[in-house]
Amino acid sequence: MVKAAGKSSIGATNSPDELFVSAFLFQNIGSFSTRFSLPSFLKQVKRLTVHQSEALQKTGFGNLLSIPNQRLNKSLLDELMRRWDTNKQAFVLPRGEISLNLMDIALILSLRVVGPPVSLVNSIPFGDLERDYGAVIWKRKITVTSLESKLNSFGDLCSDEFVITFLMYTFGTFLFPNANGTVDSRLLSYIQDVDSIRRFSWGEAVLKDVCNWLDQRKMKSVKYVGGCLLFLQIWSFEHIDIARPALLGSSVSFPRVFKWDKSKLHSKQQIMSQFKSLHNDQVTQELQLTSWESEIDIIKELLEAQSNEKEHSEVENSCVNSPIDCESEVDTIKELLEAHSNGKEHSEAENSFVNSPIVIDCDFGATPQMMSPIIIEVKSVSKIIHKKPKLIRSASQNDANTIITIGEEEDLRRRVKMLEEKIMELQKENVELMGENEELRKDNKLLRLSSDNLVLEIVNSSLYISSLIQQLDDRFCNL
Repeated sequence: MVKAAGKSSIGATNSPDELFVSAFLFQNIGSFSTRFSLPSFLKQVKRLTVHQSEALQKTGFGNLLSIPNQRLNKSLLDELMRRWDTNKQAFVLPRGEISLNLMDIALILSLRVVGPPVSLVNSIPFGDLERDYGAVIWKRKITVTSLESKLNSFGDLCSDEFVITFLMYTFGTFLFPNANGTVDSRLLSYIQDVDSIRRFSWGEAVLKDVCNWLDQRKMKSVKYVGGCLLFLQIWSFEHIDIARPALLGSSVSFPRVFKWDKSKLHSKQQIMSQFKSLHNDQVTQELQLTSWESEIDIIKELLEAQSNEKEHSEVENSCVNSPIDCESEVDTIKELLEAHSNGKEHSEAENSFVNSPIVIDCDFGATPQMMSPIIIEVKSVSKIIHKKPKLIRSASQNDANTIITIGEEEDLRRRVKMLEEKIMELQKENVELMGENEELRKDNKLLRLSSDNLVLEIVNSSLYISSLIQQLDDRFCNL
């Protein structure tokens, strides 16, 4: 059973089964502590009216309102964290490795994992809404206790402000809890338009946050661990047959967090022993979809996105990871095609080129993996120019490069077009990155000005206080 580190903020005595613990009090979980508090979240859920629940359903977080109360299995979570590998981004088990993925978060919590990302970058402008919730530009944080107080003040009122406040409270206690009992106020920029909340990839953000806390726990041995620990626990039940509770047998099986009964208590020695004797048949690497789950919208769009990504990757591998600096190489290939289409016959060139690979040297200017030359093997071009372009050389057997076989002129032209499109795409991305960089410079300048003004105000205040003290001393001396 999870015990609170102090008294509940509500002032009531909590029963062992209910485990209602205030969001701003730490819970001792084995050798670490956390502000994750499902009971605090569920306590607010119980207060919702029908209209408030309906409004929250429209944001994409509706299934969270029906999550059953769960105990955090302290021994299991502690052992999982110990087995996390930061380099591999996976749990290392006796029989192999297993990682967290987007399908896991979609199936377990029913959160969308496709769409615009939720990224808390400094370039997000500081807005009036953040100020209204108590954040300041040099510390963009909102306390969970202030959100709880604000929620209690709404009563039965259902408004956009209520929805925003409830979601921020959900972030602070359930989805993105941290070690300080606060919520990043930049999240308000993603939920201030209530009608657009559901379009963002909230599940992906939860997954990244969990992985970040696993990294911090492993690398820095942090005592207070944040992140959605319930997701991590249900993930373990789904993938690893250790310390699993009973299945509820309910007709509602999606999301999968609904399937599992409350976790039973296990000693640390029991969990460690079970991990050491783990067999392959106790581990499920990839969760299998049921026919019903495959028809759910957020699952369908993830499957479609994965399929598109796979096709895109195959196209890139069959062509070239073409960079911005390859325009000259593309021009070279065009010369070959133009000469071929003009019907120039050069038997000597044909004999030296046909059925032998040629290499196009290209400085990709990106990553080391992209620095290899491109080898193009020409098999069926019967007419080709005799003049060898400057950037083309014969390929040796030692060239370990990507080989692209071109059987027909049309195929070669298609590949040239793909290279040109890739070049334009990268040029566009470069322009966008330059724009973002400029925005970051502006934000940095604004922060420096704010910091300077703050320091100036502190200095002026200190001078004013010193002046008052001097006046009091003078009056005291006169008396």
